This record gives sequence, C-alpha cells and structure tokens, in this order.
Amino acid sequence: MTIALFWAAPAWAEQPPPPQLPADHPLAGKVWEPATGKWRSPQDVIDATLAAGIVMLGETHDNADHHALQAWVVRELAAAGRRPVVALEMVDADHQGDIDRNIGDTAALGAALDWEKRGWPDWALYRPIVEAALAARGEVKAANLPQELTRRIAKGEQGAEVDGRFGLDQPLPPADEKALAADIREGHCNLLPEKAVAPMVRVQRARDAAMAEVLADQASRPEAGPAVLIAGAGHVRADRGVPVRLGAMVPGIPMLTIGFMEVESGKTKPAAYGEGFGAKTPPFDLIWFTGRAQRDDQCAMMEKHMQKKAKP
Repeated sequence: MTIALFWAAPAWAEQPPPPQLPADHPLAGKVWEPATGKWRSPQDVIDATLAAGIVMLGETHDNADHHALQAWVVRELAAAGRRPVVALEMVDADHQGDIDRNIGDTAALGAALDWEKRGWPDWALYRPIVEAALAARGEVKAANLPQELTRRIAKGEQGAEVDGRFGLDQPLPPADEKALAADIREGHCNLLPEKAVAPMVRVQRARDAAMAEVLADQASRPEAGPAVLIAGAGHVRADRGVPVRLGAMVPGIPMLTIGFMEVESGKTKPAAYGEGFGAKTPPFDLIWFTGRAQRDDQCAMMEKHMQKKAKP
C-alpha cells in the first residue's frame, strides 16, 4: 500500500518511514480543518502546533498509523528547537516514578509500566513517541488517575477535596451529562448495566480533569513546552473533556486539538465524521484521516467477557 497524499512529500519522507495509509479512500492521508472547511498540509499542522502552548493528539488506541503520526509531530517539534513534554493517558500518575527510573531504556520501559498487562496495545507502537520526546531533551509524564482514586470516585467515596479539585462539585449542563452518558454506553457496546453509567461518567470527568491538571502544570513552564497529550480521541474533543477543563484552569492558553480519525467505507464528506461524536462536524481543531486498523469484533469480545464475569 502507498500513502494517499495530495501535497508535496513532508519531512518524514526523508527520515523515518511514513505510516502506511490506504490509497483507495479519498480522505485517507488528508488533513481537514472543521472551522473553515479547508484542507491543510502537514506543514500547516506543524505551524499550528508551534503556535500552541498545549497540543492534544487524539488517537484510536490500536491504530498504528495514529501513533506514527503522533511520533512525527513530536519529532517535528524537536526539529523546530522545542523541548516537548509528552503526557500519557496510558500511565497512572502514581507511576511517574516508574517512568523516571526506567526512562533510560525505552525498550524495557513498557514492561516496567506493565503496559500490555494493563490492556494497552503493543508498547512498540508508543515507544517512538517517547523516544522522540527524549531526543528533543523533553520529558515524559504520567497523566491518568491512580487506580485507587478511580475506584473511590466510581463508588462515590472521593470526598469534597477531590470533588473540588476535579470539578465534580459542579454538575454538567444536562445536555452534556446526557451526551457523556450516551458515549459511555456506546463505548461499552450498550452492554453496561444502567447503574454503572453514572459512576463511569464521574470517572471520565475526573480523568479529563487529571490530564488537564498535568498539562496546566507543564504550561506554567514555558521553557519545557509545548505540552503534548497522547490520549484517546474522546478525551481531547474540543467541545468537552480535557480542553474544556483546561480552559477553565488556564484561561487563554493557546490549545490545539488534533483528532486522528479512521476512514469509513463510502463516507467521503469530512463533516459527516462528526456523527460519531454527536456533532455536525468533528469536534477538533484539525482532523487527520487515516486508514482503519484491523481488529476483532470488540463488542463480541466484551459480551463474552461480561458473560464470563456474570457466571457464579
């Protein structure tokens, strides 16, 4: 397969091999700006990242192209003389010490973090992102909630201090609450018992706030920027999630959200990809369309898992 490009070859063509995108879909490989409805080039993407204090790169976790593009963005920031701080959704904040102790051996870092044991795709997909940050004399930060705190929030036992810290003491607007609950149901293939939805909404809000907290801390250190968040696309959508929480914490900070989005057969209008987010257009500053990862039927696997857990 070859890359579907409509622009001149970008910088990656002369260094690491580019991600392989299918040439048989008209959107694959293209970058679209929802606010203007215009197509953008890879250089436009880098120009936008250089103008931002915080860059959020929203992925589908098991898509190798998404990770290759994330690594490319970090390398281009380095080439421009920046020292990006990469924050990872995949690592709980109380494991920052594991990162710091093992950062000198990126091949072994995944094992030190129990990466695959915790359900994340192959560490080899993420390793180039970390190595790009280190090559730029940047840093790597754990950005997720610790598991014990996650359990407390799910049970509603987190207390007033945690509520205030993560904004859980402020109810979401009803429409946002409903939309987030619907996202969680759909993301779990509509297999969740209804009583589990509200706790998961709380956890999702807290996770977004925790990631925003890490980014806000890095934004206070201009010599270390920009801060780059690597997270699932749902966390970095510009209309809620991390960007909204971050905007409340650091008003006026220039942010850029990039959603790496898998193309769908027969779906050739870029605005139509907003449907998956319950919006008229995809809720990101930029959309980078990619091929689809080959994967098993996740809903069938989840249903089988839940049936197994339900057995006495």
